[in-house]
Amino acid sequence: MLSSLRKSEELPNSVVASLTEPSLLVIAREERRRRMQEEKDRRLQLQKCLRDPLYWMTECTQTFDEKWQEKGCEPYRPFPKLPYLAWLIGKLQTDRRLFIPKSREMMVSWIVMAYAVHKAQFNEKTRVILQTQKEDKSADLINGRGTPGYAATLYARQPEWLKDRHPLTKPLKEQPDLLLSWANGSVVQGLPKGADQIRQYHPTIMIFDEAAHLDEFEAAYGAADPVCQQIIAVSSVAPGWFWDEVHPDGKAG
Repeated sequence: MLSSLRKSEELPNSVVASLTEPSLLVIAREERRRRMQEEKDRRLQLQKCLRDPLYWMTECTQTFDEKWQEKGCEPYRPFPKLPYLAWLIGKLQTDRRLFIPKSREMMVSWIVMAYAVHKAQFNEKTRVILQTQKEDKSADLINGRGTPGYAATLYARQPEWLKDRHPLTKPLKEQPDLLLSWANGSVVQGLPKGADQIRQYHPTIMIFDEAAHLDEFEAAYGAADPVCQQIIAVSSVAPGWFWDEVHPDGKAG
Protein backbone atom coordinates (compact mmCIF):
# COMPACT_ATOMS: atom_id res chain seq x y z
CA MET A 1 0.00 0.00 0.00
CA LEU A 2 2.76 2.46 0.98
CA SER A 3 4.80 1.76 -2.16
CA SER A 4 1.77 2.30 -4.40
CA LEU A 5 1.11 5.63 -2.68
CA ARG A 6 4.69 6.75 -3.24
CA LYS A 7 4.62 5.76 -6.91
CA SER A 8 1.42 7.61 -7.53
CA GLU A 9 2.79 10.67 -5.70
CA GLU A 10 -0.75 11.37 -4.43
CA LEU A 11 0.58 12.17 -0.93
CA PRO A 12 3.70 14.00 0.24
CA ASN A 13 6.54 11.75 1.45
CA SER A 14 6.15 13.10 4.99
CA VAL A 15 2.51 11.99 5.10
CA VAL A 16 3.25 8.60 3.58
CA ALA A 17 6.05 8.06 6.09
CA SER A 18 3.63 8.73 8.96
CA LEU A 19 1.28 5.98 7.76
CA THR A 20 3.36 3.22 9.26
CA GLU A 21 1.88 -0.15 10.07
CA PRO A 22 1.73 0.54 13.84
CA SER A 23 -0.24 3.77 13.32
CA LEU A 24 -2.73 2.02 11.05
CA LEU A 25 -3.21 -0.66 13.70
CA VAL A 26 -3.90 2.04 16.30
CA ILE A 27 -6.52 3.62 14.06
CA ALA A 28 -8.18 0.25 13.46
CA ARG A 29 -8.09 -0.55 17.17
CA GLU A 30 -9.66 2.77 18.09
CA GLU A 31 -12.40 2.24 15.52
CA ARG A 32 -13.18 -1.20 16.93
CA ARG A 33 -13.29 0.25 20.44
CA ARG A 34 -15.65 2.99 19.31
CA ARG A 35 -17.98 0.50 17.64
CA MET A 36 -17.98 -1.78 20.67
CA GLN A 37 -18.87 1.14 22.95
CA GLU A 38 -21.60 2.24 20.56
CA GLU A 39 -23.08 -1.26 20.54
CA LYS A 40 -22.90 -1.41 24.34
CA ASP A 41 -24.68 1.95 24.62
CA ARG A 42 -27.38 0.78 22.22
CA ARG A 43 -27.95 -2.43 24.15
CA LEU A 44 -28.39 -0.42 27.35
CA GLN A 45 -30.77 1.97 25.61
CA LEU A 46 -32.72 -0.98 24.17
CA GLN A 47 -33.11 -2.47 27.65
CA LYS A 48 -34.47 0.85 28.92
CA CYS A 49 -36.93 0.95 26.00
CA LEU A 50 -38.10 -2.59 26.74
CA ARG A 51 -38.65 -1.89 30.44
CA ASP A 52 -40.11 1.60 30.25
CA PRO A 53 -42.57 2.88 27.61
CA LEU A 54 -42.17 6.38 29.04
CA TYR A 55 -38.42 6.33 28.34
CA TRP A 56 -39.01 5.14 24.77
CA MET A 57 -41.69 7.79 24.18
CA THR A 58 -39.66 10.72 25.50
CA GLU A 59 -36.15 9.72 24.39
CA CYS A 60 -36.46 7.53 21.27
CA THR A 61 -39.32 8.85 19.13
CA GLN A 62 -41.28 11.99 18.26
CA THR A 63 -44.82 13.23 17.61
CA PHE A 64 -46.12 15.28 14.69
CA ASP A 65 -47.83 18.63 15.22
CA GLU A 66 -50.30 19.48 12.44
CA LYS A 67 -50.27 23.14 13.53
CA TRP A 68 -46.48 23.53 13.48
CA GLN A 69 -46.56 26.35 10.90
CA GLU A 70 -49.09 28.35 12.92
CA LYS A 71 -47.02 27.84 16.06
CA GLY A 72 -43.71 28.59 14.32
CA CYS A 73 -42.13 25.38 15.60
CA GLU A 74 -40.64 22.17 14.20
CA PRO A 75 -43.22 19.69 12.84
CA TYR A 76 -41.67 16.73 14.69
CA ARG A 77 -40.92 17.03 18.39
CA PRO A 78 -40.44 14.74 21.39
CA PHE A 79 -43.34 14.25 23.78
CA PRO A 80 -43.62 17.33 26.00
CA LYS A 81 -43.03 17.01 29.76
CA LEU A 82 -46.72 16.79 30.59
CA PRO A 83 -47.42 16.66 34.35
CA TYR A 84 -49.75 13.66 33.96
CA LEU A 85 -47.69 11.71 31.39
CA ALA A 86 -45.89 9.38 33.82
CA TRP A 87 -49.11 8.81 35.78
CA LEU A 88 -51.10 7.92 32.67
CA ILE A 89 -48.40 5.56 31.35
CA GLY A 90 -48.42 3.87 34.75
CA LYS A 91 -52.19 3.38 34.53
CA LEU A 92 -51.88 2.00 30.99
CA GLN A 93 -49.33 -0.53 32.22
CA THR A 94 -51.37 -1.75 35.19
CA ASP A 95 -55.11 -1.36 34.48
CA ARG A 96 -56.79 -4.10 32.43
CA ARG A 97 -59.89 -1.96 31.88
CA LEU A 98 -59.29 1.77 31.59
CA PHE A 99 -61.65 4.62 30.66
CA ILE A 100 -59.82 7.91 29.99
CA PRO A 101 -61.67 11.24 29.66
CA LYS A 102 -59.81 13.83 27.60
CA SER A 103 -59.85 17.31 26.13
CA ARG A 104 -58.42 18.27 22.77
CA GLU A 105 -54.99 19.58 23.84
CA MET A 106 -54.10 16.84 26.33
CA MET A 107 -52.43 14.58 23.70
CA VAL A 108 -54.18 11.55 25.19
CA SER A 109 -54.66 9.92 21.78
CA TRP A 110 -50.93 10.35 21.08
CA ILE A 111 -50.06 8.82 24.45
CA VAL A 112 -52.37 5.85 23.98
CA MET A 113 -51.11 5.21 20.44
CA ALA A 114 -47.51 5.42 21.67
CA TYR A 115 -48.36 2.81 24.31
CA ALA A 116 -49.89 0.64 21.56
CA VAL A 117 -46.86 0.96 19.25
CA HIS A 118 -44.50 0.18 22.13
CA LYS A 119 -46.49 -2.95 23.02
CA ALA A 120 -46.53 -4.18 19.44
CA GLN A 121 -42.91 -3.41 18.65
CA PHE A 122 -41.34 -4.86 21.78
CA ASN A 123 -43.64 -7.88 22.24
CA GLU A 124 -44.10 -10.68 19.72
CA LYS A 125 -47.52 -11.59 18.30
CA THR A 126 -49.34 -8.69 19.94
CA ARG A 127 -52.55 -7.59 18.23
CA VAL A 128 -53.72 -4.08 19.03
CA ILE A 129 -57.11 -3.22 17.54
CA LEU A 130 -58.37 0.35 17.29
CA GLN A 131 -62.01 1.20 16.69
CA THR A 132 -63.28 4.69 15.86
CA GLN A 133 -66.55 6.14 14.59
CA LYS A 134 -65.16 6.77 11.09
CA GLU A 135 -62.55 4.89 9.04
CA ASP A 136 -60.70 8.14 8.24
CA LYS A 137 -60.10 8.69 11.95
CA SER A 138 -58.62 5.19 12.29
CA ALA A 139 -56.35 5.93 9.34
CA ASP A 140 -55.25 9.20 11.01
CA LEU A 141 -54.27 7.28 14.14
CA ILE A 142 -52.38 4.53 12.28
CA ASN A 143 -50.76 5.30 8.90
CA GLY A 144 -52.40 8.58 7.92
CA ARG A 145 -53.95 9.96 4.78
CA GLY A 146 -52.30 13.19 3.70
CA THR A 147 -50.76 13.98 7.09
CA PRO A 148 -48.57 11.40 8.88
CA GLY A 149 -50.49 8.92 11.03
CA TYR A 150 -49.78 8.69 14.74
CA ALA A 151 -48.50 5.09 14.80
CA ALA A 152 -46.51 5.49 11.59
CA THR A 153 -44.90 8.69 12.87
CA LEU A 154 -43.92 7.09 16.17
CA TYR A 155 -42.26 4.23 14.31
CA ALA A 156 -40.58 6.37 11.64
CA ARG A 157 -39.11 8.93 14.06
CA GLN A 158 -37.06 6.34 15.95
CA PRO A 159 -33.29 6.04 15.42
CA GLU A 160 -32.40 3.92 12.40
CA TRP A 161 -30.64 1.30 14.52
CA LEU A 162 -33.81 0.78 16.58
CA LYS A 163 -35.94 0.36 13.47
CA ASP A 164 -33.38 -2.09 12.10
CA ARG A 165 -33.79 -4.22 15.23
CA HIS A 166 -37.59 -4.08 15.02
CA PRO A 167 -38.40 -4.14 11.29
CA LEU A 168 -41.84 -3.92 9.75
CA THR A 169 -43.17 -6.57 7.37
CA LYS A 170 -42.87 -4.02 4.55
CA PRO A 171 -41.84 -0.36 4.23
CA LEU A 172 -44.16 2.22 5.78
CA LYS A 173 -45.26 3.55 2.39
CA GLU A 174 -46.46 0.07 1.42
CA GLN A 175 -48.44 -0.54 4.62
CA PRO A 176 -52.25 -0.27 4.32
CA ASP A 177 -53.96 2.79 5.81
CA LEU A 178 -55.47 0.77 8.66
CA LEU A 179 -52.60 -1.59 9.45
CA LEU A 180 -49.07 -1.36 10.78
CA SER A 181 -47.40 -4.78 11.00
CA TRP A 182 -44.04 -5.86 12.38
CA ALA A 183 -41.85 -8.80 11.39
CA ASN A 184 -42.29 -10.12 14.96
CA GLY A 185 -45.93 -10.95 14.20
CA SER A 186 -47.43 -7.92 15.96
CA VAL A 187 -49.94 -5.51 14.42
CA VAL A 188 -51.76 -2.27 15.14
CA GLN A 189 -55.00 -2.51 13.20
CA GLY A 190 -58.01 -0.28 12.64
CA LEU A 191 -61.59 -1.58 12.42
CA PRO A 192 -64.88 -0.01 11.35
CA LYS A 193 -67.48 0.71 14.03
CA GLY A 194 -69.77 -2.05 15.25
CA ALA A 195 -69.68 -4.95 17.69
CA ASP A 196 -69.67 -7.57 14.92
CA GLN A 197 -66.33 -6.27 13.65
CA ILE A 198 -64.64 -7.16 16.94
CA ARG A 199 -66.06 -10.68 17.19
CA GLN A 200 -63.77 -11.80 14.36
CA TYR A 201 -60.63 -11.24 16.46
CA HIS A 202 -59.01 -11.98 19.81
CA PRO A 203 -57.07 -8.75 20.42
CA THR A 204 -54.34 -8.42 23.00
CA ILE A 205 -55.33 -4.77 23.45
CA MET A 206 -58.57 -3.13 22.33
CA ILE A 207 -58.66 0.67 22.00
CA PHE A 208 -61.86 2.66 21.53
CA ASP A 209 -61.18 6.25 20.45
CA GLU A 210 -63.89 8.84 21.15
CA ALA A 211 -65.86 6.03 22.77
CA ALA A 212 -68.69 8.28 23.96
CA HIS A 213 -69.41 9.18 20.32
CA LEU A 214 -69.04 5.62 18.97
CA ASP A 215 -72.11 3.83 17.65
CA GLU A 216 -72.72 0.54 19.49
CA PHE A 217 -69.92 1.27 21.97
CA GLU A 218 -71.53 -0.64 24.83
CA ALA A 219 -72.15 -3.68 22.59
CA ALA A 220 -68.64 -3.45 21.14
CA TYR A 221 -67.17 -3.32 24.63
CA GLY A 222 -69.24 -6.34 25.55
CA ALA A 223 -67.88 -8.24 22.55
CA ALA A 224 -64.28 -7.34 23.44
CA ASP A 225 -64.47 -7.92 27.17
CA PRO A 226 -64.29 -11.74 27.21
CA VAL A 227 -61.37 -12.00 24.77
CA CYS A 228 -59.08 -8.98 25.36
CA GLN A 229 -56.25 -8.81 27.85
CA GLN A 230 -56.72 -5.04 28.03
CA ILE A 231 -59.40 -2.56 26.96
CA ILE A 232 -58.72 1.18 26.74
CA ALA A 233 -61.55 3.62 26.03
CA VAL A 234 -60.74 7.27 25.38
CA SER A 235 -63.25 10.06 24.83
CA SER A 236 -64.16 13.70 25.09
CA VAL A 237 -67.36 14.72 26.87
CA ALA A 238 -70.69 13.33 25.70
CA PRO A 239 -73.63 11.77 27.57
CA GLY A 240 -74.07 8.01 27.50
CA TRP A 241 -72.60 4.77 28.80
CA PHE A 242 -68.93 5.90 28.64
CA TRP A 243 -69.54 8.88 30.90
CA ASP A 244 -71.83 6.86 33.18
CA GLU A 245 -68.84 4.56 33.78
CA VAL A 246 -66.35 7.42 34.23
CA HIS A 247 -68.71 9.43 36.46
CA PRO A 248 -70.99 7.02 38.33
CA ASP A 249 -72.33 10.00 40.32
CA GLY A 250 -74.02 11.14 37.10
CA LYS A 251 -71.85 14.22 36.52
CA ALA A 252 -70.42 14.19 32.98
CA GLY A 253 -67.54 16.57 33.47
